[in-house]
Amino acid sequence: MADNNTVIVKNEKQGFLKKIGNSIASIPAGIIILIMGILILAGNEQDNVQNIKDVKELRNQIKDVSSESVDSQYEGKLVAIKGKLTYNDAVLKDDAFNVNVKAPAFSRNVEVYQWVEDSEAKDDTTTYTYSKEWSSKIIDSDDFHSASGHQNLKEDEIKYKGERFQTEESLKVGAYTLNNNFKSMLSTDKEMSIPEDVVLPEGYVVYNKYITNSVNPSSPVVGDIRISYNKAEYDDVSVLGKQVGDTIESYTSKNNKTYAKLYKGSKNSTEMINNIEAGNKFMKWFKRALGTILIIMGIGLILGPITTLIGYIPFLGNIVNSMIGVVSFLLGLIISLVVIAIAWFVVRPVLSIILLVVVIALIAGIVYLKKKKTVEQK
Repeated sequence: MADNNTVIVKNEKQGFLKKIGNSIASIPAGIIILIMGILILAGNEQDNVQNIKDVKELRNQIKDVSSESVDSQYEGKLVAIKGKLTYNDAVLKDDAFNVNVKAPAFSRNVEVYQWVEDSEAKDDTTTYTYSKEWSSKIIDSDDFHSASGHQNLKEDEIKYKGERFQTEESLKVGAYTLNNNFKSMLSTDKEMSIPEDVVLPEGYVVYNKYITNSVNPSSPVVGDIRISYNKAEYDDVSVLGKQVGDTIESYTSKNNKTYAKLYKGSKNSTEMINNIEAGNKFMKWFKRALGTILIIMGIGLILGPITTLIGYIPFLGNIVNSMIGVVSFLLGLIISLVVIAIAWFVVRPVLSIILLVVVIALIAGIVYLKKKKTVEQK
């Protein structure tokens, strides 16, 4: 049975002309989405080629260097160092709650207890379900189908915001100082407990690892706030970058792409570059999948009017529409492969021609062997 947090709405039944009109109106959107997919695929292949060249350059240029002392022979070179990360034992402070942390960086996390809307369309009805959850993202309840009784706080009604704090002291690894850009790479992923000397504003209490204004923390109500902290906790680190004097800065490749990496733990240059290469490969396949999906979606929207028309044919409608769905998928896949092939030909014409010649030679060889076998059998 539906309760006050579930709203079932009977969908307006669209007539033939309105459905056709909506599907025709979706054609421009389909064209835009199709073009977006093509651009993503084309740009991704160009980036992929540059990334392959960059990784090769990094492997050829990088030197594993001891962090115990600065070696001038590596001036201006791409280097890999490892050692204990130090930051002059800096103490950071969140004045809002008098939270002091000995760390290179820490973050204040603010969550609000809010209404969340989920919807499910089935047959001729749509069911809207409302539940409550903690979220650091402010959810605009004005966009809900049924905003009455499900109001959330507005952004400007929340006194405290999430914030990141990081040291102004220099980060060092042995004899080397890290450029300030490395500070943003520090991950605040270590949970903190609330310190005993925390200063609580009126109406706030400490509950487990949170500072909260809930009257009953175990049973919060919409609009309640809870605050927690995370810090960056580092010991041994590995760093990749360019040596400039006694400083490690970003390295710029021949393709004008910058590289500066900081990893937890002890890694050599090969391991760090392998991580860069693995990240490049993930993004390559992610963008290939994204571009292909967008192209298929675009084709589906472009063919929308045909799908709508055929949907009115008794018995055959569902079958033909399923076939159109398959056609959209196959056509989208073919277009994606063609775009990737063309992009590869543009950015690597010599390799593409060699591969094409090899493929043609293989096909010719297979045809020749097949004809020869046929002649021998006669």
